[in-house]
Amino acid sequence: MVERLLKDIFLIKVPLPGNPLKNLNSFLIKGKDRNLLIDTGFHSAKCFQALQDGLEKIDVDMRQTDIFLTHMHADHAGCASLIASEESRIFVSDEDKKGMENYFVPDYWKLVFQKYLSLGFSEEELTAVFQQPGWRNPIGEQGDYHGLADGHEFDLGTYRFQCILTPGHTPGHMCLYDKAKKVLFCGDHVLYDITPNITGWLEMENSLGKYLDSLEKMKGLEAEFAFCSHRKPLGKFQARVNELMEHHEERLEETLDIMEKSGKATPYFAASKMKWSVRTENWDKFPVEQKMFAVGEADSHLEYLFYKGRLKRELLDGLLVYFAK
Repeated sequence: MVERLLKDIFLIKVPLPGNPLKNLNSFLIKGKDRNLLIDTGFHSAKCFQALQDGLEKIDVDMRQTDIFLTHMHADHAGCASLIASEESRIFVSDEDKKGMENYFVPDYWKLVFQKYLSLGFSEEELTAVFQQPGWRNPIGEQGDYHGLADGHEFDLGTYRFQCILTPGHTPGHMCLYDKAKKVLFCGDHVLYDITPNITGWLEMENSLGKYLDSLEKMKGLEAEFAFCSHRKPLGKFQARVNELMEHHEERLEETLDIMEKSGKATPYFAASKMKWSVRTENWDKFPVEQKMFAVGEADSHLEYLFYKGRLKRELLDGLLVYFAK
């Protein structure tokens, strides 16, 4: 599906089969000299076909088009190498460029496996996930990515976008903002219908703290048109920023309550006691992939409380254990 949103700005809905996110909102900005495609979908034939069909409908030639990735996750970066032409440049933040390069380092995935073990997963659960096709190669092939620093500008003629580094969802998540036109592309930093997953990272300490700081950067930003990457593309931006901050305050209170009742917990145990919107009978019935998101989010909240001095933590026999004070 293709929709014209503003002058020279188009939405291409890219399906994400089998994924609870349902679709990716990919955006195409027609420029004076070159066009800019924002985010691409998974490294799959269906995502590629949806993008290709959408680009054909709005008469866009990839030989005259560059790609901007808001962040390194596979549903945003996976199809970039497939849809790019030899003349296309693929842009991503310096921080997430390093993360994408790690995808092709075998030892990196050993460290990821060990990290999830330390959070409380069993080897059996993790092995079932890590053996799935595409898990260790989420972007298909190593492309020639151009790293961007905070503040970089894209002059597209009608629009002039500045890159705003917003770490939290990933170490180098980046938004695009045209102050004069009040247009913002916020990737997964702000979503209107669901809350962005904030998880722990090997490359970044206190991811929730960084995410909340990044949300704070958005306060007062004049964004009449703030487009996000999943579900409904447009909403009341400043109101949603406040809602997301309130959501995490409530989640932190829930986490503290769990810790006060249990005294100590691994992130896996804490996640099993949290409320989730996944439609299953109980925690044991959670799909393991969804458990990984849930445990990662529990870990980020526990870690935030540790950095705030509200909890203690120790590594005991390979397990990361948090203690109530």
